[in-house]
Amino acid sequence: GGGGEKKRRLSPDQVRTLERSFESGDRLEPERRMELARGLGLEPRQVSVWFQNRRARWKAKQLEKDYEALRRELQEIRALNDALKTHNNKLVSQV
Repeated sequence: GGGGEKKRRLSPDQVRTLERSFESGDRLEPERRMELARGLGLEPRQVSVWFQNRRARWKAKQLEKDYEALRRELQEIRALNDALKTHNNKLVSQV
């Protein structure tokens, strides 16, 4: 890598372009990486790393969403289970 080189943040325009490119496909063929790097004035390696990080963020977001959906589902099932237990106890007491 660039020994001792200060890490520069990408400009909002660069990020927008990378985001648009990510949305059209989260995998990067070498030609597309070179083209993006040239167009944005970045090293191809920077583009690769940005895509890797973006995929990791996307995956983390997905996991959060999946977790939330499962948590809600579990709550609903527990509520249903409690209702069934209550109903079952009523029936048993009637016998």
